[in-house]
Amino acid sequence: MGPTELSPAFVLHARKYGESHLLLDLLTLSAGRLPVMARGAGSPKSTRRAMLQPFIPLLVAWSGKGRIANLRQAEPQGQYRLPQGPALFSGFYVNELILRLVDVQEPLPELFADYETCMKRLASSTDMEAALRQFELALLRALGYGLDLAHEAHSGVDIRPETFYVYETEQGIRRAGEHDRNLIQGDTLLALAADLPLDDRQRKEARHLMRRVIGYYLGDRPLRSRELFR
Repeated sequence: MGPTELSPAFVLHARKYGESHLLLDLLTLSAGRLPVMARGAGSPKSTRRAMLQPFIPLLVAWSGKGRIANLRQAEPQGQYRLPQGPALFSGFYVNELILRLVDVQEPLPELFADYETCMKRLASSTDMEAALRQFELALLRALGYGLDLAHEAHSGVDIRPETFYVYETEQGIRRAGEHDRNLIQGDTLLALAADLPLDDRQRKEARHLMRRVIGYYLGDRPLRSRELFR
């Protein structure tokens, strides 16, 4: 994009660079994840410093073809509400997932829309866990690792609400055997697939399922946001 074209964006992470600059990781609609340098924005006198923070919807323009672009323009995009309390930690968790799993400058417009939806749900305090589970599923789809929660992996047979299942890494959902652990009831899988309200048991099963799936792609290095939440 040209230096004067504005793209919707969110700051995923901001850190001070030198005396007066900010180094930002952005999630943009047009370019995906993008590291940029905001020159002068780290100064206490900067009018942009308070705006260039996570969860604030922005319109931005940048230039440069190196590993780190230069932020040329940034302005808030309309009214916004920030996540509060536990939802704020959940927002940092979502941001860290993107930083860990999404490659730089890979346009993912559908993921951007899913991220925006997740932030709105977190800010409105509506079922925080449901918002996280739906974003985790969206992220896996965007990365090419989408889960089919409505069918058994090898047979294609429909998931039955009353039956118990297990998830096998890189294989999918299969019917549970006598000695299997980490069981998931079919009604949980179907509700998760349809973004339906979950009861306490279903929330626990869905959380454990997604932790195992996401954990496989994250590898051994723990999430800092999860430790912060604890």
